[in-house]
Amino acid sequence: MRAPNPAFLPLLLASACAAPVVSDFAVRDTEVVVDSVAPFTTRPDLPARLESTLAVALEYWDGSWGDLAGFTVTLTDDARVTCRGVASALGCTDGDQIRIVTADPGAGTFHCVEQTVLVHEVGHAVLGDPLHRDPRWMAFDKVAEALAGRPGYSGDGEAACDLFVSVWRHPLGER
Repeated sequence: MRAPNPAFLPLLLASACAAPVVSDFAVRDTEVVVDSVAPFTTRPDLPARLESTLAVALEYWDGSWGDLAGFTVTLTDDARVTCRGVASALGCTDGDQIRIVTADPGAGTFHCVEQTVLVHEVGHAVLGDPLHRDPRWMAFDKVAEALAGRPGYSGDGEAACDLFVSVWRHPLGER
């Protein structure tokens, strides 16, 4: 048996020490990791709210649950996530990973999962379309109508879950 190449030893050790990410729950065949203390992420209705939000998003994007099978959705308290080299994103779909922040730097902590960029990122999971060429990127009003009226949560209890479709929109051809 040959000894390992010493040049690869740091990589070998790092990979052996890296702990696998363990999901907190699954929505159908999509794993969910909650790395957040936002009040909505600690509520018992989070799995159902996430599932219903994903269902509305999949319908909007003409997708199916199969499009999200094997994906992991991570909700994070990080102020931004890095997406394809850009370190200032509120969400990112990269391979089979969807990462979304649970707060907006200007608006504060979101009160509900529906306020995050999850609907937008599901569009990338279903369509790809990194340049936002599909006209649906600018027409989220039906999605907002379908998700409207749900309660949100703050540290003090129930709060408004006001949806701002501008958070989900991006002008075509820009990212």
